[in-house]
Amino acid sequence: MVNMYDVIVIGAGPSGSMAAYVAAKLGLRVLILDRFRFPRIKPCGGGLTQKSVALLKGLGIELNSVVRDTCKRVIIVNNAGSFLLMDNDPIISIVSRDEFDNYLLSSALEMGADYLVDRIVGVDVHGEYVNAIGMNDTYVSKYVIAADGANSVIARQLGNDIRRGTAMAFMTIAHGNYLNDVCVIDMTRIKWGYSWVFPRGDGEYDVGIGSIRWGDYRTQLIKYVSDVGLREGEVRGHPIPIKARDRIVSKRIALVGDAAGLADPTTGEGIFYAMYSGALAALTLRHSSSPVEFASNYLGIIKPLIKNLSLAYYLSLGTYGIDHLVMGRLGISAFSISSTRNLIKRIMSGSAWYYQVPMSMIKFSVLKGPQVILKGILHG
Repeated sequence: MVNMYDVIVIGAGPSGSMAAYVAAKLGLRVLILDRFRFPRIKPCGGGLTQKSVALLKGLGIELNSVVRDTCKRVIIVNNAGSFLLMDNDPIISIVSRDEFDNYLLSSALEMGADYLVDRIVGVDVHGEYVNAIGMNDTYVSKYVIAADGANSVIARQLGNDIRRGTAMAFMTIAHGNYLNDVCVIDMTRIKWGYSWVFPRGDGEYDVGIGSIRWGDYRTQLIKYVSDVGLREGEVRGHPIPIKARDRIVSKRIALVGDAAGLADPTTGEGIFYAMYSGALAALTLRHSSSPVEFASNYLGIIKPLIKNLSLAYYLSLGTYGIDHLVMGRLGISAFSISSTRNLIKRIMSGSAWYYQVPMSMIKFSVLKGPQVILKGILHG
């Protein structure tokens, strides 16, 4: 007799584990399939924003055991200078992705989800069920939540061009002695992106570089690590999908996280959007009575997030282009005014959305920018 699940989750990263956790918590029979046995290595900056921590806490998942270090101060560097973000609570909490992802998967298993290791090569949708076709076996469920990452097999099968709108980042775990209680984001090391240094404790630092333009930035990363006085480890690259897929849902299949193209083009943050979309897909599934209703409900609930990230893409062009490359060379930046810095903190905490950002930058550019330029001319 075929073992029929309510939902199969393909991929056990943050989006998949969160979808499985929520679905199991809501009483659904869940199978997680991933090609790797966890824990496994995952190249990533490993920085959790306040909204990521809040989301997990709201779902009953505490992170204290897997947080390596925290930053209550974040230094942002661009052509206009250095700007400091500060908060009483950690702005960024740093995790090691092998530990963090395994912890989320374990949380889903504790909630009652099943987990098997298999490489899924496609899905076959029938009238009343879906076959998830693996290298080892075929698995049957009523629905599939595809969380199989930036190179998603399922996204491609739905007709998406998975290379469209993809950024690229490289990272390494470096060793040495640098700033231990501060996270650094430096836009001067690469065009249309930034480099970062996140402390992990015990002399370890997650150091990386990424851009919204696809490219091989290994050489720039190795130089950056050397310039800040650290020793690089193994360099790993990873794509970051920064534009939503054209098709993210069918009657019995939903894409979440990187598979759906849900990463922040301005910050490169993907973990929050992965977990959030995974939770939304599971919640939608539990409260939908038919495949048509599921597809409609998921699309309706995910659209505001897609619109927000679409706006973030255009904002990234302003942040890395106009503000950094143009105004920054004149010694001017929107980061110099407190309202912009506070807005960034609010976005990272989840208390504000991107539609509020452009007005802050526009006001600065139009009202403050000419005044600063004129003052510089008059005073030599």
